[in-house]
Amino acid sequence: MIGEVFGFLTVLGEDGRSKDKQKKYKCVCVCGTQTTVISGNLKKGNSTSCGCKRISSCSARMKTLNLRHGQAKTKLWKTWKGIIERTTKPYHQHYKNYGGAGIFVCEEWLVYENFANYIGIPPSDSHSIDRINNSKGYEPGNIRWATAKDQAHNRKTNVWVIVGEETMLATDAAKKLTVSKSTIGRWIQSGKLKKHE
Repeated sequence: MIGEVFGFLTVLGEDGRSKDKQKKYKCVCVCGTQTTVISGNLKKGNSTSCGCKRISSCSARMKTLNLRHGQAKTKLWKTWKGIIERTTKPYHQHYKNYGGAGIFVCEEWLVYENFANYIGIPPSDSHSIDRINNSKGYEPGNIRWATAKDQAHNRKTNVWVIVGEETMLATDAAKKLTVSKSTIGRWIQSGKLKKHE
């Protein structure tokens, strides 16, 4: 075995035996690192480097994945990652309100590029992803980029009322009619102001 080459490893000499009595060999890797390997692992091809080959190939894979879209640090990619995690990962802190509550992401968008091609980059840093119908998931026709104000108008807890011929949020009605929110609430209960269903 001495002098034989196994992948990146060259056998230098014997180095005792393992607990199960297999011969161990001291080897030198092409990177210069010396390591001890069990003979069976050398012969079966299980050990072909000191570990540098695995680290190198893993690093190359990650670079390839990042180069695939080159957007891993963008707001768009972080938005997509957040959607995937809160809808599919039970360990995520918000999963119970999303995946656990039946809010899903469509299968096509499990691939970042498909999601990115559909929604495009956000118009500004103040825009974030918004589901148009909060009872539905992340799917075509149900997401948009929206400002915080847009999203505030889209909460399930919002109360909509009819003022004249206009439908608006109860909070906006209070401003328009120059009364308090509690007054608007009393008007809705008494029937003075019609609630939009």
